[in-house]
Amino acid sequence: MKEEFQQLYMEMFPKLVRQATFLLGDPSVAEDLVQETFVRLHRVGLSTVDHRSAWLSRVLSNLCYSYLRSEGSRRQREEKVFLHSTAETSATETLSAEQVVMDREEVRMVSQSLGRLQARDRMVLLLKFSGFSYDEIAAATEINRSSVGTVLIRARERFKREYETFASQQVVLGKKGGIP
Repeated sequence: MKEEFQQLYMEMFPKLVRQATFLLGDPSVAEDLVQETFVRLHRVGLSTVDHRSAWLSRVLSNLCYSYLRSEGSRRQREEKVFLHSTAETSATETLSAEQVVMDREEVRMVSQSLGRLQARDRMVLLLKFSGFSYDEIAAATEINRSSVGTVLIRARERFKREYETFASQQVVLGKKGGIP
């Protein structure tokens, strides 16, 4: 049982950290919540959970959403994400002021576009781009396995439409593209 738990941990930890980091924007908090997710799995017992990766993903999502509710304003979270990403980039390359502004705007536009999607669309995109398989996505979202591909394609299309609409609104308002 201990070896089985360790194997599951080694397999799922990176995927779950990506999922939580995507939701939270803070890798250290993401790792903490993934640890808490595994603690909860240990408490309920490995043998009591049928679809383990789906269970872990669902529990982690709930923990992330609870954290976000208690965290405060969305702007503060976006600033943390931006500062973290620019700090990492600054260590390897120097960005121009224009690039920093454009990167910040891109993060905001993606976040806004995702926020306009239905919860199921956000979740399937998050899971897919966090490395989950179709079977794991189906179990986590309670979608029929044979429908996962179609749901993903439609979610991508909705995201693209939302992003393009948002981007075109920004161009009209003169907010896109940095310095005029």
